[in-house]
Amino acid sequence: MGNVLSVIKSIKDSTGIPCKKVVQKVIYLIQETGEDLGFDYSIHFYGPYSAKLDSEIRYRYNRGDLNIDFTAHGHMLSVDDSLDIPPVNSSIQEIITHFCSKNPSELELLATTLYIQRAIPHADKENILNNVLRIKGDKYSKTEIKEAIKELKNRGYFQI
Repeated sequence: MGNVLSVIKSIKDSTGIPCKKVVQKVIYLIQETGEDLGFDYSIHFYGPYSAKLDSEIRYRYNRGDLNIDFTAHGHMLSVDDSLDIPPVNSSIQEIITHFCSKNPSELELLATTLYIQRAIPHADKENILNNVLRIKGDKYSKTEIKEAIKELKNRGYFQI
């Protein structure tokens, strides 16, 4: 779980200080490529969520390893610059570079779409779309959900 600090630092170095929602979704997307960072996820209001990751973030904050800035844009996370944090591996860095160009809402949609695909055996595109709509209501349009499915498929997360 020390990898959490490495991921947060890498996101900050790539795109700026991330909010907690971004960290939750990016670590979910990393794990779904087969990189086991040790967190279990369940569906939550903002998509896949790991209570264990949230606890790890609070633990790291209480130890002084992690800074949390409470802003109108969310809980912004940054690693204490005095710590010697090892870099993430190249496959994790590639995921961070790609997905951290997206805003938290876009990451929520992508992670939720992937979660639905993983939760429903043999789900087809229409099934995924309908279940994302069921969970998210009118937060995302059918077009946005179809784009999320397409992006995840193109990135090799699933085949449909």
